[in-house]
Amino acid sequence: MLYCVYPKTQQGGNKKMQYLFNDDSNLYSAVGEEDDITIPSHIKQIGSIENDIKIYVEDYVYTYLYQYARSGGNKEKLAALAGKRIVIDGQQNIIISGAIQAKNTKEQKGMESFTDETWEYINGQMQHYFKGLCLVGWVHTQPSFGTFLMAKDETFHKEYFKEPWQVLFVIDSLDKLDTFFIHNAEKTGLRPAKGYFIYYEKNQEMQEYMLENSLVRPRLEKQTENTEKGEDNKQKKRPTPEERMDAAKEIRRVLKKRAKEAEEENRSRLTMLAGVSSILCIACLFMGVSLLNNISRVRKLETEIATVQNSYYAMAEQLEEAQTQMVFAAQRAEQQEQLRKEAEEKAARQKQEEERKAAEEQKRKAEEEKNKVLATYVVEEGDSLGYISNKFYGTSTAIKDIMQANGINDSNKIICGQTLVIPKR
Repeated sequence: MLYCVYPKTQQGGNKKMQYLFNDDSNLYSAVGEEDDITIPSHIKQIGSIENDIKIYVEDYVYTYLYQYARSGGNKEKLAALAGKRIVIDGQQNIIISGAIQAKNTKEQKGMESFTDETWEYINGQMQHYFKGLCLVGWVHTQPSFGTFLMAKDETFHKEYFKEPWQVLFVIDSLDKLDTFFIHNAEKTGLRPAKGYFIYYEKNQEMQEYMLENSLVRPRLEKQTENTEKGEDNKQKKRPTPEERMDAAKEIRRVLKKRAKEAEEENRSRLTMLAGVSSILCIACLFMGVSLLNNISRVRKLETEIATVQNSYYAMAEQLEEAQTQMVFAAQRAEQQEQLRKEAEEKAARQKQEEERKAAEEQKRKAEEEKNKVLATYVVEEGDSLGYISNKFYGTSTAIKDIMQANGINDSNKIICGQTLVIPKR
């Protein structure tokens, strides 16, 4: 395994050198901090800027990593990152200009891990394609699992990438998500980086590696063939430098086309979602108007009942005052009073019963809602539903339950600061 040490001052001058050693402590290479080593200028910022460390990844490297992640049925894969570390005024600058597939990996304790054959292959590719560079980190692709940090990834990083400036790049190629992870301030673990830069420069080494290890073989319309005879007298084609450049450009064109198609598909989904939301809003508006009308009708009915009741009492008083049927006046008045009391008692009992049922129903609903909710969680920066599901359930299979409990239609549409209800399973 190759790793870098901090810059040392070379004897006999002020030039600083960065020495590279292998596992046997033999000097492999040295990178000088010369004036021509500069920070990339043609860049595109992704996310926010870190104060202590800045990460620059070359466009060909970024493109190839997504191509690599999508190949072979979108399975879990690993890769190594080659580049340089430049320190300017105490700030770390990681320049990633190469990516190497991790071949001959082996599943250990539930995750893919590097083997001795993997390290041997990476060292060979470093010597062949990326001389003068060192390992600045590694890549873990985990399709459909988001970009949350797994404990096994952190353990692997601590074991093989111990330098405080070495990074982990997690890619979810299906959901088109990626996150760099860097050491926290206490150097006790990893945390998500706020952002990074994609830079655009001529990168002949990565282009040659992409051509020799391409997973998308574009068809070239024009080919100039340099041939040489093998031992079997057959003609072997060797691509010219121009063809290699065209092949790399074609690879990028194909990947950008796929990304554009995915973006258009997402835009269509958002349009459909907006339409459904509008329909729901209109339905809620109509329901609100209907509810207000019903309340008005109930109040009008109550007024009419009160008017009828008042009329009834007024008529009884008039009959009593007229003293008609004097013989039965007292008995009729007593009967009327009894009926009134019975009516009032019945109304009171009905009201009490309705209030009791309403209280029991409210209590039952409250208990049901309480039993359904495990906890609430406020979304933080870098969170995903996969991470939240693993946090509370230890598995990512509860993503749909969380979405249903919170009325979420798109697993990627959660907002920092949003409060989510975590349902019981």
